[in-house]
Amino acid sequence: MSETSDVVLIGAGHNGLVCGAYLARAGLSVTVLEASHSPGGCIYTEDQPSGNRLELGAYEHGGIRGSGVAEDLELESKYGLEFHERDEFLFAPCDDGTGLPFWNSLDRTVDALAELLGSEEAERYRAFSKWSTAAMGVLGQTENGPPPSLRSLASLADLTLGAEGARLMQALFAPATAVTEAALGDDRLRGPLDHWAAHSQQPPQAPGTGAGALFLAASHGSPASRPVGGSRGTVDALVRCLEDAGGKLVCDAPAEKVEMVGGRAASVVAGDEIYEARKAVVSAIDARRLFLGLMDETELPPALVAEVKRIHFSQHNVSELKVDAVINEMPRVNGPDGMEKAFMLSANTGTDIARAFSSLGTGRLPDRPPVMIAFPSTLEPGWAPEGQGVVWLSTFVPWTPEQGQWDQALLEEASELTWRTAEKALGWEMTAVEKKMTGPLEWVERHGNPGANPNHIEMSIDQLMAMRPSVNLSGYSTPIDGLFLTGAGTHPGGGITGMPGRNASGVILEHLGISKRRPGAKIRGQVALMKDALRATRELRKNA
Repeated sequence: MSETSDVVLIGAGHNGLVCGAYLARAGLSVTVLEASHSPGGCIYTEDQPSGNRLELGAYEHGGIRGSGVAEDLELESKYGLEFHERDEFLFAPCDDGTGLPFWNSLDRTVDALAELLGSEEAERYRAFSKWSTAAMGVLGQTENGPPPSLRSLASLADLTLGAEGARLMQALFAPATAVTEAALGDDRLRGPLDHWAAHSQQPPQAPGTGAGALFLAASHGSPASRPVGGSRGTVDALVRCLEDAGGKLVCDAPAEKVEMVGGRAASVVAGDEIYEARKAVVSAIDARRLFLGLMDETELPPALVAEVKRIHFSQHNVSELKVDAVINEMPRVNGPDGMEKAFMLSANTGTDIARAFSSLGTGRLPDRPPVMIAFPSTLEPGWAPEGQGVVWLSTFVPWTPEQGQWDQALLEEASELTWRTAEKALGWEMTAVEKKMTGPLEWVERHGNPGANPNHIEMSIDQLMAMRPSVNLSGYSTPIDGLFLTGAGTHPGGGITGMPGRNASGVILEHLGISKRRPGAKIRGQVALMKDALRATRELRKNA
């Protein structure tokens, strides 16, 4: 049997759904194929047979608001997406009982840090935050549309920021640890900044992670956002948007082959069906799986195959483990009122997280793993019975353990270590009423990403911007006629932003002649970027 539509899209992670929704709203017939039983990929809220609810995947979703994708697609105004907004956006509990609070307000955060770490260190953080905010304002302009090359970014930074532009470029190439050590004195304060940089699953001591160290400090000024009902609220809204525009979602349909006719990507085989694409095939899975797994290499240019084989996903041997549980009571957080609602990063210190990644590289579980902690049940009822709570834990583990492979015993050992680490940081023993462990192999079963990497491929400096996922595949189009890329493996990378999906849809629509960039748009975009950079210069120099 076969079905025909204008566009066949492989993968219903949030970027695949975003891309499909934009294309469908432009008037194309779109079919989105998903291998799993439900859409969302790394966004995964699950109802348990007990009636409880666990949040297995990504937690915070402010990025899809900040990127403008939620507004573009009317996810809140028309398709039912609602957010819990919090001024308490982060809490960093340390093993010595110190708890570092971060609010939407930079002034309030600095006042609290002054009480805990001293006024001198708090003012260092204020200066670093202002510099980071200005720097990220410049970098943020590069995330919309096809990515810039490092050369063009450096030229623009040099033109608009002068000496501060060079400092910004240096931060991009530097290890996160070098950036934070130069800016801050207290190792406990460096911990959450380095931990935030490690969200990319790159060791914070690795070159090219410096920009990640700026993210947390640049986050003041807007509230944290989490979907009502759990992260699946974002997925459900995207599906409603797609289907309302005439698009179709097919789950339990793992793509087996992309077929070519006359050198053009013409159809996708999934199960017993052939999904024919009149105009385009779009892959929201990583380029390695697409070209090396779903396509006949003999039909591809040898240079393209060689380039794809150089794309890497786990050079540092880093993967992910989740522990989710219903607990008999909520812990008392050692911090200001309301911090139990915050997203928590507990690296303990910058030194500890660097040591943890060194252990991961050799296949060992860290002595003190960096742990992310959240309690979704603090924001709304319905997650667990009255009086109980739900805890969300995430940490990094080796993709290839020193014993060679993951098994149930290692999964339980790693989960127990994660649990004990969270208890020590919180200063509270948690009793699990119901628990679920999701290790690297379980994540691969869910979304198929190599190395269980939520970013599809590594976000190392050689695979960012105009090199993501590789030099000749970085603009969302490919050398194969009618074949396009989107997803976390394309610019600007991972996170719940929807930007890769939106950017890819713009390239596809322009390629198909459905929409064209308005005359002068590129020049106006460059002028706008320069104006933003010039405004930022004042802050950069002020806080140098």
